[in-house]
Amino acid sequence: MRIFLVGATGVIGRALVPRLLERGDSVVALVRSRERATAIDRPGVTLVDGDLLTIGESGLAGALDGCDAALHMATALRPGSPGLGTTNTNAALRIEGTSVLLAAVLRAGIARFVQQSIVMAYPDGRDDWLDESTPFDTSGARAETSRPVAEMERMVRALDPRTAAWSILRGGPFVGPATFQDGAIERLRAGTERVPGDGLNWISPVHVEDYAQAVALATHSPAAAGRVLHVTDGPIRNGDYLDRLAERLGVTHPPLDLNAAAPRSCRCSNRAAQEVLGWEPIHGIWPDLAGSAESTRG
Repeated sequence: MRIFLVGATGVIGRALVPRLLERGDSVVALVRSRERATAIDRPGVTLVDGDLLTIGESGLAGALDGCDAALHMATALRPGSPGLGTTNTNAALRIEGTSVLLAAVLRAGIARFVQQSIVMAYPDGRDDWLDESTPFDTSGARAETSRPVAEMERMVRALDPRTAAWSILRGGPFVGPATFQDGAIERLRAGTERVPGDGLNWISPVHVEDYAQAVALATHSPAAAGRVLHVTDGPIRNGDYLDRLAERLGVTHPPLDLNAAAPRSCRCSNRAAQEVLGWEPIHGIWPDLAGSAESTRG
């Protein structure tokens, strides 16, 4: 299969490209920086210069020529990224970027499309289990985070899966090298980490390598067509997660900050992904403490 990949040099893409090549696929990678692309520049990968937000439908259509599938894995969520600031590059990637990519996919007659999404757009689930039918919280203070995700998914769902067989993979917070877990490790070692609230809120993280494996499986799975799937590891309470992470680092447990607002609780089931894809997380959520690298937008 010849696969067009947006976000190839980001944290997901760097884990995904080797998996696709191992399956015998070839990859056409849209890259913003040839310097960044050295991590994925290998036999079987064709590099196409361009930015999803500026290349336009015609430029994408040319790059998609001869491809069988398109994967939208681009985000702008690294620490310090403009996607987290007032320019909101991440929202633009999810709305404008998805819109132009889908138009090009339809124009080129691409038969398969896989979209990266997130579970963090849900409302506070408290101790309840959340599945793929749970509606997003797009009201009030949640709008900036959740509405771009909801709009992105709405556009993908509007595709006729008989024309462009789509899948949406909602990942949890990524852990592993070059993720926000690196920041938690640094703060724990420095003694500055605090557990907001009582620490009883649930989080549903996933190792980036496990997420990449789910994308590779979904790209080749007819059963994944027209499906939204949680790609998360087993949920854990945030306080327990930080305590266990501290134990692995050999440092003191972080104290509770009862004056801080408790984060939303997100206790997600991954049963559907296991049943549909035959996927299960194997890397776990705990870090390889040998070191990590900085993540950037692909």
